[in-house]
Amino acid sequence: MGTEISKGDVSFYSVSQGGKTVTLADPTLYPEKIQPLLYALSMADHVVLIVDALTPKVGEIIVALDSMKMESGTLVCKAALPLKGTVLDKYTVVADAEAAKARIFSLPSPSGGENLFALAHRSEAVKSVGNVMHAAVRSGKLKKSDKLFLLPERKDIEIRSVKADGKESEEAAAGAMIELAYRGDLFERGIIAPIRNEYQVESVINGSFKKSPFYKDELKGKIHAYSNLQYVEGSVNENDLTLSAPMAYEKGETILVIDASNQKLRIAGAFRSKW
Repeated sequence: MGTEISKGDVSFYSVSQGGKTVTLADPTLYPEKIQPLLYALSMADHVVLIVDALTPKVGEIIVALDSMKMESGTLVCKAALPLKGTVLDKYTVVADAEAAKARIFSLPSPSGGENLFALAHRSEAVKSVGNVMHAAVRSGKLKKSDKLFLLPERKDIEIRSVKADGKESEEAAAGAMIELAYRGDLFERGIIAPIRNEYQVESVINGSFKKSPFYKDELKGKIHAYSNLQYVEGSVNENDLTLSAPMAYEKGETILVIDASNQKLRIAGAFRSKW
């Protein structure tokens, strides 16, 4: 698979070929927990799905890919899958894992948007270095000495040094997996954004809930809301998402509603925040 660079509920592997390095994110603790799958997809630019047969796990992955609009992908599959009308209709089908690997290395580098948006999946205290965060740049550029904002905690951080794909750098752009030495507190997971940003941070979110057509049960009691590495307990009705802790989101954003105890499909639907 490649050289393992970190292991947890999501494991990361570095693979190099022809002078190009790609980082693979594997949701190690899925399907036991739904969160690793969602975390890995949030940090991914491209999906590789290898399927031997249609199972409930594969069905849940398809719903997750469709719900999160993961339109860039490669599919290795000999089984008949219910792909019509889903984002997987747009995936390139290849014969085997080797062909999938070749396609990954042929893809252009991600461009992203202009505004900085990065997802930090963990932080740690490193002896003689200080606090270090591990993150994926999804949009824009991040530079050494930048003063940024950690959400949903609303904490200031200052970048002291940048490593992009394992190499010291002055900056990192969209698609890079980065290690940042920074001034600021340790945290679990979060969004890295400019100090001036468009995010709302609230525990009651107004909007509208739409149940997934694949979710056949009644949604009762506690749910979890998921967006950008944030997984927060709460409750939902037709027009409101009420959470046990504040979530950072943008106006008009789609937030997944998760029924973690469901034995068939844990993605119950999507809540769209009001503009």
